[in-house]
Amino acid sequence: MISGNWFQRSGAVACLGVVLLAGGLPQTLRAEETLPAVPKDVGIPGEPPGALSRENLAKKRPKPPFDLTGNWMFSPAMNGNNGVFAYLPLPKLTPAGQATYDASQAATAAGKLYKNDEGQCWPAGMPESMTRVWPNQTIQLPTVIIMTQMLKHEIRWIYLDGRSHTDPDIKPASYSGDSIGHFEGDTLVVETTNIQPKHHWIMTGIPVGQKLKIIEHIKVKDNGNILEDTFTMTDPDNWVGEWINTKYWYRHDNSDAEEAFCLPDINDDLLSTHDESNVR
Repeated sequence: MISGNWFQRSGAVACLGVVLLAGGLPQTLRAEETLPAVPKDVGIPGEPPGALSRENLAKKRPKPPFDLTGNWMFSPAMNGNNGVFAYLPLPKLTPAGQATYDASQAATAAGKLYKNDEGQCWPAGMPESMTRVWPNQTIQLPTVIIMTQMLKHEIRWIYLDGRSHTDPDIKPASYSGDSIGHFEGDTLVVETTNIQPKHHWIMTGIPVGQKLKIIEHIKVKDNGNILEDTFTMTDPDNWVGEWINTKYWYRHDNSDAEEAFCLPDINDDLLSTHDESNVR
């Protein structure tokens, strides 16, 4: 097994014919070749082990109530009563949030797109990345859940190893945010903070604010074939109180994620790339 994080060390000698078996030990080497010594200064003193470190993976932990490993498809049919890709019904918007939403509605009524950043290849980010089509390939380990959304290859890391949120002064804001999860009975509870607000939208007309926080309650139903995710979102810049919505996915393990990037230079036919149809 070669799971883990790997770095290329400067000056390392290439080894041909190395076979990695379970445990990661090199089994064969050509006689004239030697492995470089592991540097003594790897890592930062006092820094906790990474999610994929053998030390962290080997720690004894309670067995999780479910395993999300597999491909999950967002289902428009299953989410029809919840606005399909939107998060409806809307909460009470702040004056600033209402003004932005009204502007988006006016653009739509005029047959135009409103600040369609995702169409211009900006990341969908959280929470919108959780309502995209195409497979969401998920790998669950004892320390982390890694979700790769095939559309644009957006990645989420949900850490399960007991760490707390990283200080935002140390970790820059990102479109997926900083997600920390733990199990409560049969439910995975995930809190996501430190989300990048620039060119980022909850849905059309509702922007991401500086203080957005998302708490998800994830359950697996129907013998592991249905994923239910209830989002509780707070953002005092754009709405009042909690915005709660539940979305559903179905397991689709007879598919694989493949390369799919959003590239503006080959998407010239998209309406979102033309200024006259995209209200900025």
